[in-house]
Amino acid sequence: MNTRPAIDESTGPVALTVAFNQDSSCFAVGLDSGFCVFNSDPYFNAGVGTAEMLGRANYVALVGGGRNPKFPTNKVGTLSPGPIRTSDQDADGGLQLIVWDDAKQLAVLTLEFRSQVFQARLSRSQILVALLNSVTLYAFSSPPKKVSSFETADNPSGLCCLGSKIVAFPGRTPGQVQIVEIGTGNVSIIPAHGSPLKAMTLSPNGEILATASETGTLIRLFSTTNCARVSELRRGVDHAAIFSLAISPSNTLLA
Repeated sequence: MNTRPAIDESTGPVALTVAFNQDSSCFAVGLDSGFCVFNSDPYFNAGVGTAEMLGRANYVALVGGGRNPKFPTNKVGTLSPGPIRTSDQDADGGLQLIVWDDAKQLAVLTLEFRSQVFQARLSRSQILVALLNSVTLYAFSSPPKKVSSFETADNPSGLCCLGSKIVAFPGRTPGQVQIVEIGTGNVSIIPAHGSPLKAMTLSPNGEILATASETGTLIRLFSTTNCARVSELRRGVDHAAIFSLAISPSNTLLA
């Protein structure tokens, strides 16, 4: 018998109608709160392990995944339905640049690495890529220019955060966080937890970093300006896997 009360009894939007367009390439869903339009066909009939959008722009960073990856898992492809300036120059040995052609659905950029890519983050000026034991920051240009690279502890979750002024990722010692100022390259170390990191997120304004370890009992919040701990939240006493953390657009709520 389940005696626990529901955490949230609210319901999401109710679908009132669903209809395809003339060639069935899209379908529209009428909701009690508005409407949504979806593509019927995916871009690829193969696995994508990571898809990172750039705001409401037309760029998406993709990493292959699943049983049938679309891309080798050591590549990051950046897709855009609009072409960008071409270049035939290579950088960092394994970098290959391709222009995205919307009619042919080709990748506009491809970054190649010698090991698996676990995560990629985008901003309008930077690309951040997390490998198992390192993160690399590139200028979002044509071709992308390597800005810096940092060693990390084992990071199979691909933990990394990209803000407008800073980047954050695991340190070289398990449980630590490195914060790097993009403009100056200054590095700060936060001894966040005594066990390896499992989740982290950066607030939209870049002022607060939230972290959780593999133990899963504590969530800690740090100021990115002085690396001071500003709050500690206890989830419970039993070990648990925390898969993700998120801070609201208003910078006031943590999930």
